[in-house]
Amino acid sequence: MLLSDQPTINFTLGVHNHQPFGNWDWVIEEAYASAYLPFLEVLARHPGVRVTLHYSGALLEWLLEHHPEFIAKLKVLSDRKQVELITGGFHAPVLAVIPDRDKIQQIERLTALIEAQFGTTPEGMWLAERVWEPHLVKPIAEAGCAWTALDDTIFKAAGLRGPQLFGYYQTEEQGRMLELFPINSELMRLIPFEAPERVLEYLRANASPDGNRIALCLDDGEKFGVWPNTHKAVYENGWLDRFFRLLEDHSDWINCTTVRDYRADRRPFGRIYLPSATYVQMQEWALPPEEAKLYAEARAQLNERHGNFLRGGMWRNFLVRYPESNNLHKKMLLVAEKVEAAGRPPEAQEALWQGQSSDPYWHGVFGGLYLSHLRSANYRALLKAETLSDDLIHQGAEFLEVAERDFDCDGKPEVLISTKQQNLYFNLEGGALFELDYKPCAFNVLDTLARRTEAYHSKIARATTLEAFRREGGLRAIYDVVLTKEAGLERFLFHDWYRRLSFLDHFLHPDSRLDSFYDMSYGEQGDFVNQAYVLTREDGPDEVALTFKRDGHVWVGSEFWPITVKKRFVIPKAGEAVAKVAYTLENGLERPVSLWFGVEFNANFLAGNAPDRYYYSPGTIIPDPRLGSKGELADLKAIGIKDVFTGIDYRLSWDRPATVWRFPVETISMSEGGFERVYQSSCMMPHWRLEMPAKGTFSLNFEQRLSDVVD
Repeated sequence: MLLSDQPTINFTLGVHNHQPFGNWDWVIEEAYASAYLPFLEVLARHPGVRVTLHYSGALLEWLLEHHPEFIAKLKVLSDRKQVELITGGFHAPVLAVIPDRDKIQQIERLTALIEAQFGTTPEGMWLAERVWEPHLVKPIAEAGCAWTALDDTIFKAAGLRGPQLFGYYQTEEQGRMLELFPINSELMRLIPFEAPERVLEYLRANASPDGNRIALCLDDGEKFGVWPNTHKAVYENGWLDRFFRLLEDHSDWINCTTVRDYRADRRPFGRIYLPSATYVQMQEWALPPEEAKLYAEARAQLNERHGNFLRGGMWRNFLVRYPESNNLHKKMLLVAEKVEAAGRPPEAQEALWQGQSSDPYWHGVFGGLYLSHLRSANYRALLKAETLSDDLIHQGAEFLEVAERDFDCDGKPEVLISTKQQNLYFNLEGGALFELDYKPCAFNVLDTLARRTEAYHSKIARATTLEAFRREGGLRAIYDVVLTKEAGLERFLFHDWYRRLSFLDHFLHPDSRLDSFYDMSYGEQGDFVNQAYVLTREDGPDEVALTFKRDGHVWVGSEFWPITVKKRFVIPKAGEAVAKVAYTLENGLERPVSLWFGVEFNANFLAGNAPDRYYYSPGTIIPDPRLGSKGELADLKAIGIKDVFTGIDYRLSWDRPATVWRFPVETISMSEGGFERVYQSSCMMPHWRLEMPAKGTFSLNFEQRLSDVVD
């Protein structure tokens, strides 16, 4: 082994650039102008600096379409070996939770795009959200990748320390081999939030006489210009220029290299098997709110020596924390089955991959799941894939599929109805409709999100505005910034005790009002909203009928009144996207009872204040028809929503005049810009005050109809 008089170190700066599938063009354009382009321009001025870059496939395609000049600049840097390009899942899926065939083919697709545009074959890959599970080795290796990089905290949890973290390791699964590089957490903390000289001090402290060590910092490109105050610090104040200049000036002991070239010259440090994990913050976010606080406290109290062994939640727990995320994930798996059954037609396959984009499946300090336009984009893609596959499977004919299967993998069956026009998915809990897809527009009307407690809600009172933070000129990692986009958001912190579905059956306390129902302080006297109904199914050649029945109770003081609710849904095979629903309520007492009964519906058309999305009721003028409005309307027999933007007319009608409450369901969540109020759905509830005789009944007929908007 050759030793140098001066200790040296290999350093690789890696940058991962990604935008969610379905994000608005103006958001991507801002990120391009704030981070992606200026980073490349600074890099081009420093030929002595070599970097490893990742662009997700969707972002790379966007750049090809909107900024081909950027691709040309990137190719110049790649051709002169200043940039190493790495691959990954094309639409940035969390690889661990998609089918293996899609894992492999998504990676292969991005590799092929890089080869076609840049004439180079990537050796390594970026693992979306840095979510690691040991079984990933096999599909990643089979996709042609030699290495990936994971947070060094995962290596520490496996027992590595100090100099052992400045190299790379070999792992395997069923004999397939993959190399794993630790991403240096201290460098991620320093870059670009501390002075460049501090980074060099750290590198100097970890240099070695044999020069074998590598310090790899592979992190989000958005921290170089998109995160609050970073554009000013990194570019206007010259942080990146200064850092690159220092790297060039100290090239006698810092070998600024790419992972490709380091691998070519150095052998792995050894063999390793790592536990399932992701980065520290993600492990906190995946936990329930109270446990997340305890986890954060435990990490703060333990020193590094012991804290390295503290594990939080795993990424899959988001599918438990948020049933809506689980719904989207299981929809993806169902559609994957259909695409496979149809012979994997290319257009359907691409749409399925788009629907696997990871962003709306989870939530941390970025919007993610809470951003309804991202959820909707994934659903649109999945519905496109489903419709294309159904057309091939059924040869374009009308069809009616009814399946009783454990869709959400909770050990209990759901009922899935699919026709050429619509999908209707039912829970036995509540006898509720939890997915309503209008296939001609590839739109899930019930893509809603309940209002839930988040661990960070306790920080709202001390949040500062983004404008104030910019004036202060502070520079901190996005995880450490507490901002708000709107003052007084604590006034909108309400928490739902059930999912926002449709055909939810309520028995209201006499003191209930619109405001108390809106903020969840009302009294629920029935046990029907989320409790089990019994299903009876009648299959016919042209329609299917589902009857959900519950023998439940209504609490009045200390009494439990026996009440039965039956609702019979009839869905036709052909024609319009319609469902006819017959309700029957039965009084089990030998005396009359007074009840206040309501049926709740929810619908998400993505914008609460857009003028092209509004309420309507035939023959009635609604004073404020915005979907974000709150109000009460009397003596209605129908209410609907027209979404001119998407082209959908969603209409509910019934045969007995009712008072209707309506209000927006809005969540308070974190995003890059701070706390924000996000419209998630519009809640509508027609309700009736009933005087039911002894052993008497009450009947009610509904129609739910989806159609194209007609001007």
